[in-house]
Amino acid sequence: MIINLIGATTTNSGLTIKAVFDQKKYETGIKVTEEEKQNMNIAGNNFHGEWNYIISPNL
Repeated sequence: MIINLIGATTTNSGLTIKAVFDQKKYETGIKVTEEEKQNMNIAGNNFHGEWNYIISPNL
């Protein structure tokens, strides 16, 4: 149901959303070191940057 609700989202300008359910099993308990965190390219948004952010690749 949630996937269908997300997939039905559109904007006034016609942008549509595609949502799929990822059933892959992911390893849990992976720890990220402080050095790895410092090297991440993360930019917080002006509106609630603690929730809204962009993670870009390090080129």
